[in-house]
Order: sequence, then structure tokens, then C-alpha cells
Amino acid sequence: MTTPFKPKQALDFDGALLQELQGDISEAIAGKLIKELPPLKKSSVVHDNGCGYGAVTIALMETELPADIQVQATDINPMFLTQLQAKLKQNPTWPVKAESMDAQKLTFADNTFDLSISNFLFAGLTDDVAAASHILRTLKPGATGVIAVWKDMPWHAALEKAHHKTRGDDEPLPPFLSKAWHKKEKLEQVVQEAGWKNVNFLEMDAYLKLGVDLRRWATIAWTFLATPVGGWKQRDEDKWDEALDCIVEELRNSQERKVEGGVHMIRMVANIATAQK
Repeated sequence: MTTPFKPKQALDFDGALLQELQGDISEAIAGKLIKELPPLKKSSVVHDNGCGYGAVTIALMETELPADIQVQATDINPMFLTQLQAKLKQNPTWPVKAESMDAQKLTFADNTFDLSISNFLFAGLTDDVAAASHILRTLKPGATGVIAVWKDMPWHAALEKAHHKTRGDDEPLPPFLSKAWHKKEKLEQVVQEAGWKNVNFLEMDAYLKLGVDLRRWATIAWTFLATPVGGWKQRDEDKWDEALDCIVEELRNSQERKVEGGVHMIRMVANIATAQK
């Protein structure tokens, strides 16, 4: 069987690089979000839906929690779950259970959770409405459901420009870049079709830390987020530096960029839907 082509400059995928790519921005939004939600009560059961490496779980554990709270953290990505399990081993007293589960096919019983948070899960789904329906189904009456999706991600525009510059305007965007955020209208449509009622919408922002070397971050991002439809081609290896030059230039010129202590950061904005069942 022929091994798929991969540019020599592309990095080998691992959890540490993924963490470097996404920084702590999910935790930052989760922390802000938790402060805006109704306080949890004793013995509350919380779902960290599409938990990734556990941004929501970590943010919860860093707040003052009532007694006997339980957290169910689920994801289908084994690498994310491995990262979260390692975190849980370092904190054995945390009341958290992590397991593999598809957000579009949750197996929890109806009326299980007092709070369900889906923090930047929906970009990776094929059936948004099914996932939103399962959130509603698994909430207790009066419980709160939350969906956070990215609205504005300036780095996305940089990668998209590099894609068109090095691959042409007619080639479809890589899968991740083609579905990386939701406008408010899309989020409204999804929750409405899923049966959510009296939905509130808000925006929150945070800064993604790109590091001291923009080119390194661009290399990680181009490797992990810009794999073309149908796989890498020799063209991508030949134009690798051209793509990175384009990304770095766009990031440097972004009005949303700032530098603190030599670290480049870029502002991102989330659309958030909340509703009580």
C-alpha cells in the first residue's frame, strides 16, 4: 500500500504541538463563560461535551465548586482523551470521569445534566443539529445548555490566503478551514432546528498566544490545519516557504495582533448560545 505523500517540512502530529497551536485560549473563554452562568448547586452533574484536552473541566476545577459535583468529560479523539487522563492523574481528587463518546450520538440518559458546555466542538461535526438535539435531550428540566463557536479568527484568514496563493482560487479549502466557525445566524439556525427555546446569544473574546516566533506557529498551523482535500501534493512541498511567508505577513499586519513580552497574540471572538431547558 502506497504511503500518502507528505511534504518534508511538515511536522509529525503530537499532542504537545497541538497544545502549542491552540494555547490556552479555550480555557480563557471557558473561564469567562463559567462566571456568566448561573451558579452550580450541590451535587450538580456537568457535561464537558467534546472536551478536547479538558479546557472546560480545568476551568471548572479552578473555581469554587459546591459539594459533590460530578463532571462527565467526553470526546472521540483518543489523543485529547489521553491528554485529559494525564491531567486527571495529576489531580486524583477531581470528580471527573473522561470517556470516549460521539457528541452526535450521546448515550447518556435523558435528563442527566444540570449544565452542558460544548466549547468549540461544533467545528469538527458533520451533524450540528443532532449534537444540539442530544445536548437538549440530556439536560434536566431547568438545566442550562451552552454552545460556544468561533466567530472571528484572524489567523484563519491568513491560512486561507496562503491556500489560495499557493494552490489557486479553484481548489476547495482544506476540510478544517472550510468549517472552522459559525456566524450567529448559523448558530441560531442549528439550535432552533434542535428544539432549543428562549436562547440567549453573547460574544466573548480572548487572545491566542502565537509565541515569540510567528513562523514556528505558522508551520504548526499549516501542517495540521491546511492538509488539502485529497491529501498533500508535491506542489505543497515546493511552495511551503511561500505559504509560510504569506501566513506570517498576514499575521503581522492583522489589526487584532498585539505583542506582550515578546509574545505575539491575536484576538479571537466567540459566539455563544445559552438556554435553559
